[in-house]
Amino acid sequence: MRSLIYGLTLFATMSVAQSPNQITLKYDDGSGVSGEFLDFTNDTFRIQASVGLIAIPAQDVSCIGSACPAGTALEIPPAPVMLTSLDGNVRISGDVIDFVDGEYVLATDLGEMRIGADLTTCEGDGCITDPQPVSSEVTLFDGSSTIEGEMLGIEDGVYIIEVDQLGTLRVNASQFECRGDACP
Repeated sequence: MRSLIYGLTLFATMSVAQSPNQITLKYDDGSGVSGEFLDFTNDTFRIQASVGLIAIPAQDVSCIGSACPAGTALEIPPAPVMLTSLDGNVRISGDVIDFVDGEYVLATDLGEMRIGADLTTCEGDGCITDPQPVSSEVTLFDGSSTIEGEMLGIEDGVYIIEVDQLGTLRVNASQFECRGDACP
């Protein structure tokens, strides 16, 4: 059933991205926007995204997709993969840009796609052979006190952690040293 849901979700994602003019404009911080490429004039991309018509200066982004104008495409080292759904019904090929939160981030001819590694089998040079899950367990230490729990987030200089039998705690980050994979 999980494979069927994945296949339908992936199919829905692909059907939205079927336009040969589909691109993703990616910022240096990893965020980006996808849409149908309309025009590139005066070093500005114009795309039709789900939120409407967007104009983005080329100096701020790299372009992913076969419709990208010459000289604007994201330059990535070749890391080709073929991801196949667990039931074998869906296959996607592209170059691995990143691997984040258990998902392959691929540059494809249709733009950027994110696909869960646990829902696919991977073939190719860019496959992640043994993705190690990042533990959210942390230890906060201030020299005399220790707090152990699951890091939920950081807001306004405060660690938010879930501690067994105590619930959610908010701890001033400037007063504690954080140890663990989830620490900033």
